[in-house]
Amino acid sequence: MKKATLILLSVMLFSFTTAFAQKAFIGTVTSKVIIEGTDDPNILSQIPENTTTYIYENRTKTVQDLGGASLAQITNGDAKVSIIFFDIPGLGKYYAEMTEADLNKAHEKVETKYNYTGEMKMIAGYNCEKVIETIIDKETDEETTVTLYVSKDFCANPAINFSTHDGLVGYPLRTERKVDMNGTEVTQILEAVSVTPSKKVKLAEFLPPTDGKKFDSVEEMFKTLMGTGEEDEDE
Repeated sequence: MKKATLILLSVMLFSFTTAFAQKAFIGTVTSKVIIEGTDDPNILSQIPENTTTYIYENRTKTVQDLGGASLAQITNGDAKVSIIFFDIPGLGKYYAEMTEADLNKAHEKVETKYNYTGEMKMIAGYNCEKVIETIIDKETDEETTVTLYVSKDFCANPAINFSTHDGLVGYPLRTERKVDMNGTEVTQILEAVSVTPSKKVKLAEFLPPTDGKKFDSVEEMFKTLMGTGEEDEDE
């Protein structure tokens, strides 16, 4: 249970970084998930084929089915707040909020550089520029590289990227990064395949949950949930 949860969590958090919005857009974005570098069925069976993000202006909400339980992230690009929310049948609802101060503290530990290459690619009907993001850990000097394809047709305001790609101009419609899954390095790709305006998406869906246990930090919440998974595994 723990391994499956970690794999799905990895995909879920990855998908949060590729959901996009523009100030006037209200609707949904569907993206496909691609894993390259492995044919391990234990990994591939845990990967969703698609992920959907609901958008209301500068707010986004992505919900992922974890096999009965669900994981969601709500972001507000205007208030600079991000909320991660678990709903686990039989155990309850849990959530934690990351404020602008929390995110700024995390950003201080790394240096992020963007190389706008000028190379263009059409994705979901929108022209996107290839951008190489380099993240440098200030303590270890370790570098992580992420390939982004960003469109300024949706949102050129970097505020929408506050929680994931701080300072990036244009929002990514495709993201490629190398990640470790059960000891195997794979390339994880998320690419938008459709953008659908919809008046059915309401502002109320992006409000913080009113029921459930609130944790002081995302780390505390994850530790509690992983501990619950270990107990279930022992049983």
